[in-house]
Amino acid sequence: MGSTRIIKAVNEIDYLELIENYKDKITVNPHANFRVSEAQRKVYKDEYLISILEGEKPRFVGMQQNGNYAAFFSRKEGFLRLIFAVNTLANNIEIVTFFIADNIPEI
Repeated sequence: MGSTRIIKAVNEIDYLELIENYKDKITVNPHANFRVSEAQRKVYKDEYLISILEGEKPRFVGMQQNGNYAAFFSRKEGFLRLIFAVNTLANNIEIVTFFIADNIPEI
């Protein structure tokens, strides 16, 4: 399995096109919330995570070395990092995990 290190930035147009192509085909992995506290699980429910990916503009999107995408959304406590995989065979996007990050990584 590859690293979760971000190796390149994804431009806004490519990100928006990707999300549009899979709109209404976004799922959340059952183990997506293993990195967050019980209180955060109550806030970041599956439907809410999907609505963020579909409707909010991220501050930064990057491609990880393992092939997954990482999208960073501003929050008052830092950045919500949503990590998702595009599965062209299953024709969907799966939110793999998420957590609150202090900052956006530099490439």
